[in-house]
Amino acid sequence: MLNRLPRPVRRYVLSTLLVGVATMLTFAVRPLFDGKAPLTLFIIAVLLSAAFDGLWSGVLTTLLSVVMVGWLFQESIFLLARSQSSLVLFAALGVAISAVMQVLHRTNAKLTAARAQLERANKELSSRTEALSRSNEELQRFAYVVSHDLQSPLRNIRTLTTLLVRRNIEILDKDSKECAHIIVSGVQRMESMIKGLLDYAAATGDTHEQAASNSNSVLERVLHDLRYMIDAESAVITFDALPIVQTDEARLAQVFSNLITNAIKYRSDRRPEIHISATDNPPEWMFTIADNGIGIDMKYADEIFGLFKRLHSGDAYEGSGIGLAICKAVIERRGGRIWVESEAGQGSTFFFTIPKITAEHSRTFGASLAEPIVKSKTIGVH
Repeated sequence: MLNRLPRPVRRYVLSTLLVGVATMLTFAVRPLFDGKAPLTLFIIAVLLSAAFDGLWSGVLTTLLSVVMVGWLFQESIFLLARSQSSLVLFAALGVAISAVMQVLHRTNAKLTAARAQLERANKELSSRTEALSRSNEELQRFAYVVSHDLQSPLRNIRTLTTLLVRRNIEILDKDSKECAHIIVSGVQRMESMIKGLLDYAAATGDTHEQAASNSNSVLERVLHDLRYMIDAESAVITFDALPIVQTDEARLAQVFSNLITNAIKYRSDRRPEIHISATDNPPEWMFTIADNGIGIDMKYADEIFGLFKRLHSGDAYEGSGIGLAICKAVIERRGGRIWVESEAGQGSTFFFTIPKITAEHSRTFGASLAEPIVKSKTIGVH
């Protein structure tokens, strides 16, 4: 009811009511104190007034209390219990209480406003996160469907073009054969890009957080799959003891495969030499893949991880520009980071991190954690 009144009127009414109640209660308890009038009840009135309506309400209650006490209890007052005191001390105490309560009022109001603002921000953030998640899922489905549906007509174009050239090899001139070759090469490049898009969509999907992988085993399978490329380029690949990490083998294999393939592909005039290692860098493992290739200008260090970003155009180096984007997606979806340090002509070193297996997952994968890990190994020495 008081809240409906204008603030000045509410302050006066509240102070008057509280002082009145304090006065009546003081009269009631005087016999218990041998006829003395304790000011405790008036202090409580000041405290309640300041707590409810702030500084000026508390000051007004203090003034009214001083007037009432001076009028009715001048000859018999004492402050809290039995110690004698004056109205001046009571007035100072009342103003001090009112000032403190005002500060608490303002602090509480700010906290309430901040809490309300934080709740609104959290609701808005939650709403946007859900919308972004739905949008990402829709984009992934769209990319998968489009990429999958494009593969069939592209295969038909490549097959029919090759068949057309084979059946008419004797009557086609050099320019026609070259055009057919360009068509087939373009289709193959597009198929490679579509496969990359499918891999990228998969990499940005499930994180398989409950999986654990032996990095050595994964790397050896990747090197086995790349053995023809390694032999063709006479590449030498060495690796140290690698840890068991909390990520699925298929995604980790994608990262190793793309980084090693790039290290071999972007070779210099020297024989490719690649070294793979891992460092315990709590609370994560930091993997390092160093090569002696053509290197990268560091002004492009962030750009190379973008989708379809290629620093080398033309036919000198084949590729779709998706491999490093897949690596970035895989690592970041699993809470890690990936970056490169390089100098043009001096080789490159790629780093990526994967959070360590938690204690809970260590219990879950206790058997696999006991697997022996090789100390070091060299692949590709002839």
